[in-house]
Amino acid sequence: MRQIILLAFLFCTTQTFAQKYSGQWTGSFSSKSEPGSQTEYVLEIEARGNSFTGTSTTYFNYAGKRFYTICEIKGTIDPGSKTLTSTEVKVIKKNTPPDQIDCLQMHTLTYFRKGETEELSGTWKGARDIDKCGVGSTTLMRKQLVKNTITTPPQNTTARANPAPNKPAVEKPVTKPVTKPATTPTTEPKKETPVVTGPAITKVENNTEPQTKTEVKPTTIPAPKLPNGLEKRESKVFETIPIEEEEITVNLYDNAEIDGDVITVLFNGEVVASQKTLSDKPITLKLKAIKGRDNTLTMYAENQGRVPPNTAIMRVQNGEHYYKVFLSADDKKNGSVVFRFKS
Repeated sequence: MRQIILLAFLFCTTQTFAQKYSGQWTGSFSSKSEPGSQTEYVLEIEARGNSFTGTSTTYFNYAGKRFYTICEIKGTIDPGSKTLTSTEVKVIKKNTPPDQIDCLQMHTLTYFRKGETEELSGTWKGARDIDKCGVGSTTLMRKQLVKNTITTPPQNTTARANPAPNKPAVEKPVTKPVTKPATTPTTEPKKETPVVTGPAITKVENNTEPQTKTEVKPTTIPAPKLPNGLEKRESKVFETIPIEEEEITVNLYDNAEIDGDVITVLFNGEVVASQKTLSDKPITLKLKAIKGRDNTLTMYAENQGRVPPNTAIMRVQNGEHYYKVFLSADDKKNGSVVFRFKS
């Protein structure tokens, strides 16, 4: 009995410990090669035990324009020293200039609590041998995820990437744009056609570089219509979430730059949110799942904003469980999530 109690205590301690680091941390990093520079940096961490996953977002200004890069991160936690090592492993989405060379970073951060303020501070360097983007320091503060407020970065031209060899104009910043195109998972409305899981979709650059601010492609494609008036598109399940309760709360936010993405959301083939604009304020849905079957939520792109495709962060609450999913949709494919009752 004593051993069982001890194991239960250790499990609860591990869960509480992981929860301490989970959430959104915002702040900036600086580069030793650019004294005084500050580049806005955001970490979203989901900790489980002594490891974590999540995303990093870097914002910077260059030539009078605001750019961003979103990366997938993986990391470890040292409980004794309260140190987190966060490594960027690939790019999810970016809108950086084409003449910038990508650089992934690794941040080694120590947790501090000062009164009501929680802080992660430490140093950063290139994540790979090829990432010769310098070294520097990082300071981040705890931020409540529900606010999802995007702050304006300090005026600077420090972007996190290596400048191209023959592009002197880009040599100033240590920019952190990343090269890997975003993978676009998609799903189809569940009412008429079964959802199928297709191959990952690679974002293709348009041949014509000057783009109009919004691309309202759905109105130009002669596709068959579903009973709800939406076009029939190919679908791909992005994630299957196990649920225990019928009630599901979903919050949808724009992922990265707020660029005018307009979406329609369907649940089990029925429209539950029509032509809503993604932003830093949540689109909140209260859904009721049906037992004995899969329940599918589908994100349908009404346009593609200024930076295609439409991407969203979806936060899900079911009972005591919380989940975060990245969704993507364009004018040919939907992004969806399946909710499946635990057996």
